Parts: sequence; structure tokens; C-alpha cells
Amino acid sequence: MAGEVVQIVRRSQTSTDAHGLPVYEQVSITVQGVLVAPGGSSEPVLTARDPLDASFTLYFPTGTVVEPLDTFIVRGSEWVKDGSSDDWGVGVVVKVRKRNG
Repeated sequence: MAGEVVQIVRRSQTSTDAHGLPVYEQVSITVQGVLVAPGGSSEPVLTARDPLDASFTLYFPTGTVVEPLDTFIVRGSEWVKDGSSDDWGVGVVVKVRKRNG
């Protein structure tokens, strides 16, 4: 089974400003061979909105580092981590979610 390409978007300190405060930028890390499994979806009832919540489970290759504030570009859309990542010894499992609407 061939995996997909997923981008991990990470906030990284690049320098400090004139006051010694950290300066951050987003760094994109490309990961090949990620298995993407569809999760569930739901349509919560909210006043004046029609949201759709969706989720995926991402199976990254062994050794992939996932940090707490990472976001993910999957199939062209940005997703946020839903809970913690798990290293199973044969790969890293990350649940992601997003809300449209």
C-alpha cells in the first residue's frame, strides 16, 4: 500500500528581536509514505451556522517527530492535532480534525 505526502507545519524559533524576545516562523516538513485513514464526520447543530466536523487518522513512518503545536496539510487542507500522538514502534499515529462552516 502506497502512502501519501503530508506536510507537518511547525512553529520554529529563528532568532531574537532587539529586545531579546524570540522571533518565530512556520517551517514545513514534508513526510512521504503517510497512510491516511478516514475518520468520522458530524454536523453539529449551531445557531446561524452549518458546520461540518471531519477527522483523519494519520500513520507516519517510524521516527517521525510530531510536536504538540504541529498542524498538518493533508490533501491540500490544514488539519489540527486531536489529542496526543502515539509511537507504536512501527510508526507514529496522529488523529487530526477540522471544522468547515
